[in-house]
Amino acid sequence: MSSRATFRCRHILLCLLLAVSVLAPASVPAAPATAPADAGGKRISRVVVTGNERTSANRILGQMRLREGSVYSSEAVDEDLKRIYALGEFDNVVVRPTEEGGRLVLEVKVTERPVLGSVEFVGNKHFSNKDLAETVGVAAGRLVDQHRIVTGSRSIEEKYRAAGYLFAKATLDQALLDRERIARYTITEGPLVRLAKIVFVGNHSIPSRELRGKTETWTWYPLLNTGQYNEELMQRDLMTIRNYYIEQGFLDVRVDREMQFNTDRTRLTVRIIIDEGPRYHVRSVALEGVERFNRGLLRKQMELQPGTPYTSTEVRHDVKLIQDTYGEIGYIDAFVQPVTDFGEQPGIVDVTMRVEEGKAVRIGQIRIEGNQITKDRVVRRDLKVYPGEPVNTVQIEKARRRLDGLGIFKPGSVQVTTVATADPTVRDVVVRVAETETANLILGAGISSNSGVIGNLSFVQRNFDLTGWPRSADELARGEAFRGGGQLFQIVLEPGTELQRYRIDFREPSLFDTGVSLSTSGFYFDRERDHYDERRIGGSLGFGKEIREDLHAFINFRYENIGIRNLDTLIPQDLRDVAGTSALTSIEVGLIKDTTDSYFFPTEGYRVRGSVEQAGAMGGDYTFTKFQIDARKYWTVTRDVLDRRSVLSLKGQVGYIASDAPIFERFYVGGIGSIRGFEYRGVGPREFDTPLGGDFLALASAEYSFPIVEKTLTGVLFIDTGTVSRQVSLSTWRVSVGAGIRFTVPLLGPVPFAFDFGFPLLKDDEDETEVFSFSIGTTF
Repeated sequence: MSSRATFRCRHILLCLLLAVSVLAPASVPAAPATAPADAGGKRISRVVVTGNERTSANRILGQMRLREGSVYSSEAVDEDLKRIYALGEFDNVVVRPTEEGGRLVLEVKVTERPVLGSVEFVGNKHFSNKDLAETVGVAAGRLVDQHRIVTGSRSIEEKYRAAGYLFAKATLDQALLDRERIARYTITEGPLVRLAKIVFVGNHSIPSRELRGKTETWTWYPLLNTGQYNEELMQRDLMTIRNYYIEQGFLDVRVDREMQFNTDRTRLTVRIIIDEGPRYHVRSVALEGVERFNRGLLRKQMELQPGTPYTSTEVRHDVKLIQDTYGEIGYIDAFVQPVTDFGEQPGIVDVTMRVEEGKAVRIGQIRIEGNQITKDRVVRRDLKVYPGEPVNTVQIEKARRRLDGLGIFKPGSVQVTTVATADPTVRDVVVRVAETETANLILGAGISSNSGVIGNLSFVQRNFDLTGWPRSADELARGEAFRGGGQLFQIVLEPGTELQRYRIDFREPSLFDTGVSLSTSGFYFDRERDHYDERRIGGSLGFGKEIREDLHAFINFRYENIGIRNLDTLIPQDLRDVAGTSALTSIEVGLIKDTTDSYFFPTEGYRVRGSVEQAGAMGGDYTFTKFQIDARKYWTVTRDVLDRRSVLSLKGQVGYIASDAPIFERFYVGGIGSIRGFEYRGVGPREFDTPLGGDFLALASAEYSFPIVEKTLTGVLFIDTGTVSRQVSLSTWRVSVGAGIRFTVPLLGPVPFAFDFGFPLLKDDEDETEVFSFSIGTTF
């Protein structure tokens, strides 16, 4: 057979085989599982979990609501996905319905998160590995949390910058994490940066010193401030400065900051750049809706006047002025809306006060709530508003401050509000109080350069009730007796190395609800002076009466038995004249005018006390007349965002004794509470190195206090001046200047520490000087 014939046969055979393979029947494999066109509404025959290695299938199935026999729905799948993801163990979860032999099978395929092998830090010196690991929030052996690990770099940088490392960088090795499950952060700490200086630029109208008092950012100062720069705090300061400018009428002000570093980037100077813009002034002031009052008279009382700067302080003052004017005659719902119109000329505004007067209302009932122990009459006597009167919002606010200042309620808890009644012209007054613990048992000790070491054991009950006798021993043991009357009862025991003082005090603010106060005390006083010992035993009885708002009259009766003993050989004749035991009686009358915002820590207002005391009015061994005037004025110079105030206070005191007073009743000057920079009783005439005191006293001082650290450390600058002499004379005037600090230690409780450095500028040859004076504990 030829080769061509052979090829043709093979070709025919191949075609026959191909035809047979196409036409002949063959065995068909089982159909693979396919996704059903629509699985909704079908029942699930089986649930299959795949991809899980560490997590058991039962744990996954336990999170699902779709199970064998359940009806399939896409909504149920979404809910199950959320529950499975909530386990926090998977990077990906797929729930897919399939069909096998006409049955619905639910496949759950999971991708588990890998386990973190280790966490490493390279280049860190300031913070330990443990500190940084806590900052990042990841640990070896836990599942890899990509988001937390990646953002860990930023968390590390923020931690360093908060500590003053402004140039710190932290870099994560992502390739190492993906490859070996190791989170390695490489840290470049950079230099520690201290804020060395804050400079204000462009503040032509407001001094830098005043602006600095508005900020919370402080420069570095050894032991007092670390000088760490905080960007968030700086931005808050910039906003505070801007708002302060706006309050002063600079409505278009712009404030920004610029950071300048030294060569090695260890010191930072922040330049706060201010573009003040024009200060807006008032062109006109109008009143709309005012019918009850003369608009012209009301407008004259306002601080916003044509030509004055437009400030938010004056706007608030005038709004309150108008509201109070209406509130004093019962129009407590009067609404005042200030409207500002900006004219075409820059820096000019027209102000309109739109007033909705409302209706006058009077007082219905007065209800007192929250006083479990304190009697109603204690609250009512300081409320001083009565049913039937027009509601006076000014008097109500004064009443709230009086009640808050009693010291028997939690600070700031007193609320005096009006409540509507069925009669629209009547409002009930509701007084809500929250009582506080008013009994204090204090055990402590103190030391001062005036009085040496002294102990203190005292019991004070500020809400005492002399008529509240216990009905049982248990009531007395629980401290429920003798409480709720608003009276003051105090026992003070102060033994010391140079001074011993013991006293019992009682005060009734309103005797028999007459408005007349009663105060009485008994005391024992024993002091070792330089050249003799002085002992006093006696008591006092006083009455007071409020004449009008903030003005009080008083009368005090005093009896003392005085013993002068243990005299040195060389002593003045004035001291020999009173040696032994003698008796002293006196009657003192006077007035007190007090507008301060706090009795103990005043920041605003003034206090004036004037009195005349006649010794010998009720018998005794001495007869003389003592005149005294004490005046004090307080201003808040600045107030920061923490409500810390810088306060300027001026104090003046004048005293004069007519006739010949014994040496122990004369005026003495020098030391704490007098002229600092001089020893206690170190100013004035002396004989044999013994202070003789004087019949004339004149003191004047100025003190500026300012916050340094939080509310625990305060600085003071002062100038003390004055004199004391046997006759009226200003020829030997003394002057001292100085500085000091006041602070408390939280661990020791409210124990005050006072340290002053005073430097005499004018003094007499006989004066005894003392640069450093101090007191720790009670101020003596």
